[in-house]
Order: sequence, then structure tokens, then C-alpha cells
Amino acid sequence: MVSEDGRIFRKKIRKCLGTSFRNVKGIAFEARTAKSAVILLLLLLLIVSFSAVVLLTPPQTENLDVFVGIDIGYGGVEEATKIIDAVSGYVNLVVIGSLNVTADAGRLTTICNYLYKKGLYFVVYVGFGHESNMPPEGPDRQFFAMAQSRWRGRLLGAYLFDEPGGKQLESPNMLIKTADNYSDAAINYVHHLNYFIGNSTAYYSPANITLYTSDYALVWYDYLSGYEVVFGEFVENQSRQIAVGLCRGAAKSLQKDWGIMITYSHQQPPYIEGPLQLYDDMVTAYENGAKYIIVFDSPGNNTPTEKYGILTEEHLRSMEKFWNYASSASKVTEYPANAAYVLPRDYGFGLRGPNDTIWGLWKADALSSTVWNDATRLVAEYGQGLDIVHETIIKDSPIELPYNKLIFWNGTVLEK
Repeated sequence: MVSEDGRIFRKKIRKCLGTSFRNVKGIAFEARTAKSAVILLLLLLLIVSFSAVVLLTPPQTENLDVFVGIDIGYGGVEEATKIIDAVSGYVNLVVIGSLNVTADAGRLTTICNYLYKKGLYFVVYVGFGHESNMPPEGPDRQFFAMAQSRWRGRLLGAYLFDEPGGKQLESPNMLIKTADNYSDAAINYVHHLNYFIGNSTAYYSPANITLYTSDYALVWYDYLSGYEVVFGEFVENQSRQIAVGLCRGAAKSLQKDWGIMITYSHQQPPYIEGPLQLYDDMVTAYENGAKYIIVFDSPGNNTPTEKYGILTEEHLRSMEKFWNYASSASKVTEYPANAAYVLPRDYGFGLRGPNDTIWGLWKADALSSTVWNDATRLVAEYGQGLDIVHETIIKDSPIELPYNKLIFWNGTVLEK
């Protein structure tokens, strides 16, 4: 059976030739010279070969060394396709982030097919379940196993839950509500989050799913819990370089991948930062070596404020401008950071200011202002050359921190 793409292709060929496929054979027989017959035969072979390529291979986006994308976190099929059409020339990744789509098999299949035909990569959002967080809220349990063969590598994985570390610091939905001390909090946070992650991946077995999330706090412990990729967040007026240092440092030390999610700068309309700042933030993420750079697009439970969710035409132009920049900019070939600021073991400090909480369970302690002042001073001194990491021991063995210079919270400095 010939697909719709194949029919459209054949119509175009007929128009170009001024004839139909059924008449081509007759024309060949009527050819008066061997030369014209050979030309027609070659033309037929070219048509058949090119048609096969169109039918079997999705179109390819421009080849970049980074995934540039948008997280469509609201609406249904109509809203998603409108945004995809608007940005498909300058993104190569879409996070299907709305449960209105991902929890409905028909809608999700429609959007995945749409993205596949456009040659885009995609990640599918899966949320916590309603009762005991199981089953997870999102696709049916056969979806990921089916998708891995159906869309041939375009589905990168599951965006599993959202901001678990952030929820721990400031939400009634925190994973752990009590702990005896910082070490107890660290052990239980990792244990509980790993438990929910494990149940969710078992639910979708036998699919082998790459797990993504984004977070603005406790990123180190998100990785320890089982995520392969975490998007650190550029949020509100928080330091971009601290966000990079925390996420990039965790990924580097724990041998994972990382990226940046550009999300709310305000908790009310217009929600997202202006177009010029958006472009600058995307460049900052790229120059720091992010593998993924994602723009979050959702008004939450509120009415969309713009034609494209919370994004204006000017925001889309900034994304296009960044795509063009990344297409021509020099690739980041060397890891930017040779130094790391080392936080104390099990110190779940939010690092959003000197008075941030610790594990969401304790107020800032006597060390908090020192850690905050050290981090901001060192970021100003080293810029892109600094990561922020944690002392960690797993099964009595410390995690090796792969830096030439380690600057510890207690003033100790080690250089290789």
C-alpha cells in the first residue's frame, strides 16, 4: 500500500513530466532511438529510488551538535501542531509535555507521527500517578516498547516526573517529610525517588527508556536516584552560571548527560523572560557545553497569553536566531571547567540565596551564608570554568571528582 506521502510525491512527478505513470511505458516503446529509451529508463529508476527514500526515511533537520527544543506543556493536538509548525525549522527536539496529549493514546500517536514526519526528535512526559504514584500518569504501558520500533530512534525517552528536587525544597508534595539529619535526608531522598523511578520503568518494561527530568535544586541527588539526563533550570532571576555549575558538575562527575531548561522568569503573565534575554540565555547554555537547550512553553493551568502559549512571535525569532548562531558557531570541543567548588557531604542546600532551606526540612544553618558567598565569588572569578559538586561516598568509596582544582567548602584547596 502506498502512503499519503507517496501519493503526493507521484502527483508532483506527473505534473513535472506532463504525463502519467501508466503512459510512461508506452512512451518508452515509442522512442525512436536507443538514446531516448535509455534516458527514460534512467528517469524511471530515479523516480522509483527517490520515491522509496521519501516513503522510508523521515526528513532530516539541520545537523547540530546540540539538541535545541521546546517543551509544549499545555493544550492538545491542535495547540501542539500549531507550535510544531511554527518552530520546526529551528528546533530538532520537542518535549511532549502536556498530559492532555501523553495520557491519551490516540492524541499521543498523532503527535508522534507528526513529529516523525518532520524529522524531529521527541521526549514524552510521564507524571506521578494519583494513588501511591502508581501507575504513572501518561502513556499506556505498551507505548514505549511499541514506539522504539515504530519511530526508529526519534523517540529519545521519557521525561519522568518534574522538578523532584524543587518539590522537596518548597512543596507539600516533597518526597520526604522528616529526617533525623542531613545524611538521613540524602539517603531517604535517593531511596524514595529511585523507588518511584524503578516502579515506573518496570511498568513500561520491556522497553529500555532513557529518563529525563528538569530541576532547579538537588540535581546531584536526582542523578544518584537514576536519571540519565537532567535539565538544570534558568528560572526567575537566579544565577545562570550557578545553575550551569550544579547541573554540569553533577553530570560530569557522575558520567551523565545534561542540559538547560529555560523556564519562568515571573509567576504571572508574561511568565517567560523577554526575547533578547531568551536568546542570551540560549547562547550561555551553548557556550557552557549543554547538550540540550529547551524552552518551556506553558501557562500552567491558566489561559494561554499568546498565540503560541506564552511565547510571542519575537520569542520565536530569538529561537531562530539562536539556531542560526549554533549552526555556524565553533563547537565546544573542550570541557569548559577545570575547577570545582565542593559542597559538604549530604548538604542538600538549595543554593538560591544565603537563606535557602536545606532539604526543605531545615532553615539555613551556620554554614549556608559561607557556601553562598563562596559560590557567588568563585563563579564571578572562574565564570564558565567552575562546576559545583558534592562530596559523596557510595558503598564506602568516594566518587572521584574529575577536576584539576578542587576548592572545598572548608577552605581546603587541592590541585593536581
